Amino acid sequence: MSDILAVLSGGSRDGESTVVDPAVTRIVAASEAPGLLDVYEETTEHRHIRGNDEVAHVFQFIGQEPAEGIAPEAIHMPPKR
Repeated sequence: MSDILAVLSGGSRDGESTVVDPAVTRIVAASEAPGLLDVYEETTEHRHIRGNDEVAHVFQFIGQEPAEGIAPEAIHMPPKR
């Protein structure tokens, strides 16, 4: 099965999108708050993202957790600005 398009809803990464394996149900992303990660969980919602033919699976912000102990490669990093 191919990757799915995911869009983050809420938190400091609101509106950002990425592609993930279909088995992914939770995304941790770099937060604007030092030492913390934004945590997103998959919902049953889907949203159209301009410029994409497929609909995105919505991952809703559920809170933050400390970054300690999370491998850097497991974190969704924001695009460079």
